[in-house]
This record gives sequence, structure tokens and C-alpha cells, in this order.
Amino acid sequence: MSGAKVLCLSLALTVYCADGLIVGGKGLSGILKKDTGSPEPVQENLPSLLLTSTEEKAIENVVQQLKGRADATASKSSLSFKDTRTQPQAPPSQIQTPGRHSALALYSTKLDPVLVRPNAGKGSEKIKYGLTVMNFYGAELKRHTFHVDMVMSLRWNDTRVIGLIPAGHEKMSMAWSQALDLVWMPGIVVTNRDIEMYEIVSASVTIFRTGEVLRVERAQAKCLNKFELSAYPFDTQHLKIKISSSKYMANEVALVPDKNVSAVKENIFGLYKLKHFEARSYETADGYLLKSRGVLDVEVKRGIKKYYEDHLVPSFILLTISWAVFYFPFATNPFITPRLALSILALLSFTTLLVKSSKELPGSAPFNWNDLFNQQIQTFMFLTIILNIGSEVAFHHFQEEQLARWINNEAKVIMPCLSAVNIIAILGGATSDYMTLETATHGAKASVFIVMGSYVFYISYGVYNRNFKKSPRRLSQGEEADCDADAGDADCGM
Repeated sequence: MSGAKVLCLSLALTVYCADGLIVGGKGLSGILKKDTGSPEPVQENLPSLLLTSTEEKAIENVVQQLKGRADATASKSSLSFKDTRTQPQAPPSQIQTPGRHSALALYSTKLDPVLVRPNAGKGSEKIKYGLTVMNFYGAELKRHTFHVDMVMSLRWNDTRVIGLIPAGHEKMSMAWSQALDLVWMPGIVVTNRDIEMYEIVSASVTIFRTGEVLRVERAQAKCLNKFELSAYPFDTQHLKIKISSSKYMANEVALVPDKNVSAVKENIFGLYKLKHFEARSYETADGYLLKSRGVLDVEVKRGIKKYYEDHLVPSFILLTISWAVFYFPFATNPFITPRLALSILALLSFTTLLVKSSKELPGSAPFNWNDLFNQQIQTFMFLTIILNIGSEVAFHHFQEEQLARWINNEAKVIMPCLSAVNIIAILGGATSDYMTLETATHGAKASVFIVMGSYVFYISYGVYNRNFKKSPRRLSQGEEADCDADAGDADCGM
């Protein structure tokens, strides 16, 4: 036997054994068969493997030894797993393989239709996709996820499947797991699914005599989505379901939306209201990763009803309670402590509401309308405490009873009016989009600063006039009184 033959056969037998195959039968024709389930040998007359009868017999002995070792290994494996089931024995003329392809299949001139694209070498595959949202189970803003019940349908052409359809039938349906062994698959998956959060409920593949292949699957999916939280709780979100091929690049598989199939059920979004949905495709390039991607973009807007009932109404109640301190009996010792306690307790109670309204958001959430509203309510409650303490200090410490009563009475008007104007401006800007969040923030803070600064200046100016800037008439009247008191002094009236 020539050295080239020995080297070629040694390499083939080594790869063949490493592939884990169990060889039976006589002759080398069994070795050279392709594992396609067909008994037809593939390319038996290879020029490089023309052997004499003696050489062929020697190689068959080696093959029989390898078969015996494989059988022993298989029996040991079955004993170790204590499998009591009996495995059917293949006829000695056939080759049993644990996988679909062996190393010697490289000699085959036929292409495996499961591995090779229908248009391989001719162009990319056009995959028409449709995505339908059947139900919506809510969004977790803190985890950046939403949960949906969805249906994905894929259509493509592959004329090689026509031979699988029985005679007299126009189509044939099979389970997805069965189709994996018979039909080429583009490998389309939901790419923005959460880890281990995509469960297929049902999946089927239908092949048509026209060469069209239809894959339909229904699944429960939890998808990752980056939410826009700067407008919370008056936000509009885009819930996106993204798909792409897990193994083919953009020049091999191109996704095309089938807008007649893509749909979203109405009245399934709970707190949200469906505004619009759109199926579209696009390409991305990230280094060598060139992908054709499809997306179903569902635009929803959050309803205000739950936020109004859970946060706005309790906030208005606590703010109104805090103003009640100005209606308590003034300058009466038994009511000094209740006035102060009520204003502080209202602020503490609102702090609990503030934390509750923000717990749904992630820690990295940007400043939003909810934060601005809470910040302004806290500011008004703090100013209520300051005005209450200021009136008490003016009365008891500076003995300015009239000034203290003025502060208390004027606060009954200033605080409700200032609070109402700010709240209406904030909620109006959030719901009607007539001003941005940044504009509303600067406007609300500036209005509070200007109004309260002007009021403090007004009070300070009045105190200054009353105590440090006496009129000449008051001075002359004071001097006359001093003279009357000191009538016995010789210098009086001089």
C-alpha cells in the first residue's frame, strides 16, 4: 500500500472514530455513505481510495475492532445511567450516527438543505415577519422590563421542501422540533428578551407546495426596554419587541415587515392607553456584527387617574391641613404648640407620600414632573412653618402684636394663592406640553422666590419704619413728655 493511501485512510478513520460513529457492515462503501437517512452511497469511486482486496480486508478488520470498542463503550454508558429501555439494533448494513453529519460527509457533492440557505451564493433570504401583541402584563420601570403575550410569524421561500409534502397534498404542518431536522431555519429570535424570560407556548411549521415555509410561535416574553422617565408620570413610552437572526448577517438574511400580520390588541394595557404601533426593519453595524433587525414599536401613554387618586389628592389634603395653622387662636399659650406641631406633622406625612410615589422608579431616574411637584409641595409646607414661627416670634419676643397678627392674617391669603398658581402651572405644563420641564422648574422656583422675597422685604421695611425711623412729630411729643416729668429740673425747657 502506498504511503499516500495509508496517510489518507488513517486520517479518515481517525476523524471517523472521533465523530463517535458506530460502523457496521462489510466493505468501505458503508463508511463513505452520507448520513442523510438515504441508503444511496455517495461517491464510492474516489480516485484516492482505490484499494486492492488485501488492503480492503485489512482495513475492514480495523473497522470491526473499532465497532467492538464503540459497542463496549455504549454498553458501559447504558449501565452507568441504569437505563432499562432496550434500544433497537440497526441492520448491519447501516451506519448509526449520534449527529446528523459525519466528518466523511465532506466527500459528498450534495448540500445539506438544513444547513445551507436556499439562495446561498445567489443573494440574501427575504424573511417576512409579523408580530402580534395578544396581552400586556405590565411594565416594571425599576427593572426596565415589560411582559407580553406575543405571536411571531415568519415566511420565506425554499423550494427544496416541496419533496417533503406527500403526494396529493398542498401543504403539510409539523412541530417546530421536527422541522429543525428537515427544513432550513433562519434562526430568528427576540433579541431584547430578558435572560431566560422567553417561553414558547406553541410552535409549528407549515410547508406549502409553492415552496413557501411558514413558522408560527406563541410565547410569553419579558423584554428589556429603556424607558423615558423625564416626563413621569405624564410619560409616553415606546414598548419595543426586537427580533433578528441569531446566526446570519445582514447580507444573508434580511427581515421585511408584514404589516398585514402585525397587530396589537386594544384595551389590554391597563394604566396605559394605546396611541400607535408600527412594524419596521433596519440594519445595524457594530464592528463586524452586521445585522438586519425587525421591531414592533408600540406607543402608549400613561393614564393620570391612578396617580391622581394615589398621590395628587392626598397631597392636596395635606397641603390644605398645613394652612390650618393660621386659623388656630393666635397669641394664646395653649395653641402655640398645636400650631407648630400641625405644620410639622403635615410635612412629615407628605414625605411618606413622596417616597411612595418615587419607589416605582429606578435610582438612576432623571428629574421629572413628579419630582418637581413634590419639591414645590415641600417648599410650600416649609414656608408655612416659617411664617407660623415668624408670627409667634414677633408677638412673644419682639412684643409686636400688631405685626404678628398682620403676618398671620396675610399668610391665610398668600400661601393658598401662591400654591394654587404653582400647582396649576406645573400640572398644566405636564399634561398639555405647552412648556418644558426645565422651563416649568425655573418658573416655579423663581415665582416662589420673588413672591416670598418681596413679602419679607415688605415686612422688614414696615418694622424699620415703626422702630428705627421716628417722625419729628413723635420726637417733639416725646421731648414735651420728658419735660413735664422733669419739671423740677432747672435745665428743663431751656
